Amino acid sequence: MNIRWTLFALACVAPLAWAEVPAKLFYTSQTDFTDMTLTLKRAGALQPEFIEVDVTLTPEARERTKALTQAAMHKQMTLYLNGRQLNTATVQGVIDGPGLRFSIPRNQLLEMMPSLLK
Repeated sequence: MNIRWTLFALACVAPLAWAEVPAKLFYTSQTDFTDMTLTLKRAGALQPEFIEVDVTLTPEARERTKALTQAAMHKQMTLYLNGRQLNTATVQGVIDGPGLRFSIPRNQLLEMMPSLLK
Protein backbone atom coordinates (compact mmCIF):
# COMPACT_ATOMS: atom_id res chain seq x y z
CA MET A 1 0.00 0.00 0.00
CA ASN A 2 2.90 2.39 0.63
CA ILE A 3 4.08 1.92 -2.94
CA ARG A 4 0.64 2.84 -4.30
CA TRP A 5 0.51 6.06 -2.28
CA THR A 6 4.06 6.93 -3.31
CA LEU A 7 3.24 6.41 -6.97
CA PHE A 8 0.02 8.39 -6.61
CA ALA A 9 1.88 11.27 -4.92
CA LEU A 10 4.53 11.26 -7.64
CA ALA A 11 1.87 11.29 -10.36
CA CYS A 12 0.27 14.36 -8.76
CA VAL A 13 3.45 16.29 -7.97
CA ALA A 14 5.71 15.39 -10.89
CA PRO A 15 3.97 17.59 -13.48
CA LEU A 16 4.44 20.58 -11.19
CA ALA A 17 8.15 19.87 -10.85
CA TRP A 18 8.60 19.89 -14.62
CA ALA A 19 6.32 22.83 -15.33
CA GLU A 20 8.13 25.53 -17.23
CA VAL A 21 8.94 28.77 -15.53
CA PRO A 22 7.44 31.69 -17.48
CA ALA A 23 9.79 33.73 -19.65
CA LYS A 24 10.43 37.18 -18.19
CA LEU A 25 10.16 40.39 -20.18
CA PHE A 26 11.56 43.38 -18.32
CA TYR A 27 10.97 47.01 -19.27
CA THR A 28 12.27 50.18 -17.69
CA SER A 29 10.08 53.13 -18.58
CA GLN A 30 13.03 55.54 -18.60
CA THR A 31 15.09 53.62 -21.17
CA ASP A 32 12.70 51.33 -23.07
CA PHE A 33 9.84 53.71 -23.97
CA THR A 34 9.97 56.78 -26.18
CA ASP A 35 6.28 57.63 -25.61
CA MET A 36 3.80 56.54 -22.97
CA THR A 37 0.07 57.24 -22.74
CA LEU A 38 -2.19 56.21 -19.86
CA THR A 39 -5.91 55.77 -20.41
CA LEU A 40 -7.38 56.40 -16.98
CA LYS A 41 -11.00 55.90 -17.93
CA ARG A 42 -12.82 54.48 -20.95
CA ALA A 43 -16.56 54.21 -21.43
CA GLY A 44 -17.60 50.58 -21.57
CA ALA A 45 -14.27 49.26 -20.26
CA LEU A 46 -14.53 45.55 -19.49
CA GLN A 47 -12.13 45.85 -16.55
CA PRO A 48 -12.36 49.35 -15.07
CA GLU A 49 -10.01 48.36 -12.24
CA PHE A 50 -7.16 48.39 -14.79
CA ILE A 51 -5.45 51.34 -16.45
CA GLU A 52 -4.48 50.88 -20.10
CA VAL A 53 -0.92 51.86 -20.99
CA ASP A 54 0.15 52.46 -24.60
CA VAL A 55 3.89 52.75 -25.20
CA THR A 56 6.25 53.15 -28.10
CA LEU A 57 9.31 50.95 -27.69
CA THR A 58 12.87 52.03 -28.38
CA PRO A 59 14.57 50.03 -31.15
CA GLU A 60 16.54 48.04 -28.53
CA ALA A 61 13.41 47.21 -26.52
CA ARG A 62 11.60 46.30 -29.72
CA GLU A 63 14.31 43.80 -30.72
CA ARG A 64 14.41 42.31 -27.21
CA THR A 65 10.63 41.94 -27.22
CA LYS A 66 10.63 40.31 -30.64
CA ALA A 67 13.37 37.82 -29.68
CA LEU A 68 11.76 36.88 -26.39
CA THR A 69 8.24 36.46 -27.77
CA GLN A 70 9.61 34.39 -30.64
CA ALA A 71 11.46 32.10 -28.19
CA ALA A 72 8.44 31.84 -25.85
CA MET A 73 5.81 31.08 -28.50
CA HIS A 74 2.83 29.23 -26.95
CA LYS A 75 4.47 29.43 -23.51
CA GLN A 76 3.90 31.65 -20.50
CA MET A 77 5.61 35.05 -20.31
CA THR A 78 5.57 37.50 -17.39
CA LEU A 79 5.75 41.25 -18.00
CA TYR A 80 7.68 43.45 -15.57
CA LEU A 81 7.76 47.24 -15.53
CA ASN A 82 10.31 49.14 -13.46
CA GLY A 83 10.97 45.98 -11.46
CA ARG A 84 7.31 45.25 -10.68
CA GLN A 85 5.48 42.20 -11.99
CA LEU A 86 2.37 43.19 -13.98
CA ASN A 87 0.89 40.05 -15.52
CA THR A 88 1.55 36.65 -17.04
CA ALA A 89 0.04 35.49 -20.31
CA THR A 90 0.57 32.86 -22.98
CA VAL A 91 2.47 34.18 -25.99
CA GLN A 92 0.27 33.72 -29.07
CA GLY A 93 2.40 35.61 -31.59
CA VAL A 94 5.64 37.50 -32.08
CA ILE A 95 5.42 41.10 -30.91
CA ASP A 96 7.31 43.07 -33.55
CA GLY A 97 5.68 46.48 -33.68
CA PRO A 98 6.94 49.69 -32.18
CA GLY A 99 3.73 49.99 -30.16
CA LEU A 100 2.68 47.92 -27.20
CA ARG A 101 -0.41 48.00 -24.97
CA PHE A 102 -0.71 46.47 -21.52
CA SER A 103 -2.74 47.03 -18.36
CA ILE A 104 -1.76 47.99 -14.84
CA PRO A 105 -4.08 47.47 -11.87
CA ARG A 106 -5.29 50.87 -10.67
CA ASN A 107 -3.89 50.44 -7.14
CA GLN A 108 -0.50 49.33 -8.49
CA LEU A 109 -0.33 52.32 -10.84
CA LEU A 110 -0.63 54.69 -7.89
CA GLU A 111 2.41 53.05 -6.29
CA MET A 112 4.35 53.03 -9.57
CA MET A 113 3.62 56.60 -10.65
CA PRO A 114 6.81 58.19 -9.26
CA SER A 115 8.98 55.73 -11.22
CA LEU A 116 6.96 56.35 -14.41
CA LEU A 117 7.47 60.11 -14.20
CA LYS A 118 11.26 59.93 -14.25
